[in-house]
Amino acid sequence: MSKETFIKEIAPFAQKIQQEYKILSSVVIAQACLESGYGTSLLANKGKNIFGTKGDFKGESIIIQTMEYVNGVPVQVWNKFRKDPSWEESLRDLANLYVKGTSWNRSLYTAVIGEKDYRKALRAIFDAGYASDPNI
Repeated sequence: MSKETFIKEIAPFAQKIQQEYKILSSVVIAQACLESGYGTSLLANKGKNIFGTKGDFKGESIIIQTMEYVNGVPVQVWNKFRKDPSWEESLRDLANLYVKGTSWNRSLYTAVIGEKDYRKALRAIFDAGYASDPNI
């Protein structure tokens, strides 16, 4: 899949998310491109899972070995990831994370919601500790 094709496929869903959740579509699209290699990652190919969302979708999952960073140290682990039925479902996973936060901090990503400046939205995501990779 080309970069352009991937963006064209997810753009309408990202625009719906912006309307429904007040999360900038440009941020969602950029994050999707970065995290899935424009839809070419193993998870994106086998499970329409763009963001590496762990767990399952209605009992459907993919188990793969990944690199996690624990206290800045890389560790190989096996994880169960959602097998989403569509790009839209994967994008909604991300939107729900930003809207609902995590079990330990429901307001973790509130600065992302309604932010109109993509730089500030991305900074809020970074500051919330979204990525475990210390090199990001």
